[in-house]
Amino acid sequence: MNEFRLVFAVFLLSVIAITEVEGENEPDLLALLRKAHNPPVAYTCKIAVSSWGSPKGDTALLREYRLPDGRYRIEYLSPPKLKGIVIISDGKKRWRVAKGKVIWELEVNGLTSANLELLSKNYRLTVLGSTEVLGRKAWKIEIVPKVKGKFHHKFWLDSEHGIILKGVVSDEKGVPIALMTVSELEFLEPNKVKDGLFSAPKKQKTNSPKQMTKIQAQSKWSIKLPDNLPFGFVLEKIEELELPKDSSALHALYTDGLMRISLFALPSDIKPSLGSSRVAIVRKKMGEKFLLIMGNINKRLLERIANEF
Repeated sequence: MNEFRLVFAVFLLSVIAITEVEGENEPDLLALLRKAHNPPVAYTCKIAVSSWGSPKGDTALLREYRLPDGRYRIEYLSPPKLKGIVIISDGKKRWRVAKGKVIWELEVNGLTSANLELLSKNYRLTVLGSTEVLGRKAWKIEIVPKVKGKFHHKFWLDSEHGIILKGVVSDEKGVPIALMTVSELEFLEPNKVKDGLFSAPKKQKTNSPKQMTKIQAQSKWSIKLPDNLPFGFVLEKIEELELPKDSSALHALYTDGLMRISLFALPSDIKPSLGSSRVAIVRKKMGEKFLLIMGNINKRLLERIANEF
């Protein structure tokens, strides 16, 4: 869900001062989550993201700029190996840019009513109370999966604008594995923010994914693409990606309303270097192609999903 900027691990829980407040009317939770996906205000902030579940245990510091029309810019400030990488969105597309070169271009995944319905179906949503974060009133909410193998989430959402001020991810045993915290939150006047911050580098040719129907994809790639996968995942979109040497790959995206699973079908002569990854990955050989199924869920669960292909 915008992925909610979530790929965290628990660290420095005392960074944000929290004071519980009781006796207040609870918010419309789904409306607040919709705000969180695209806050209706211009702001900039620093974000600390740390993941104990990462093979390298990385912690990253980022600077984010966001406008209420959906445009945003995220700059990596640290660690050194990521410093200088920028993620830019014009509200419709998003780009990852390194050293002035566009690494990839993707469509923005919007938060639809169908996704909110899926979220309510696959997770238990609870308001745990109101708190004070960075001197602002925030609602603390919990999102608990109805199926074992998915992660538990807690968010602290600004009560006025829905900005995610803090997020914690825990495994199915309740052990925290990731954390994100916001600091230096500053509200901006949209008309005083430079438009150039949200534009992809000019004079660069990027290969946009080609949208495909299910029938087109199954015919061309000789692969079964179910509308529904186990554990509440539903087919969201299908696209074809251009690869070097006049090759291409099929990408099918599934969502349960919060998390997403990607299926990639690639020619057998393409050997992507995946290295270490924060997400679970399952590889599967199918004739003259192979599949990569990846998602931020328990690998055992992902292996059971991979059996559907």
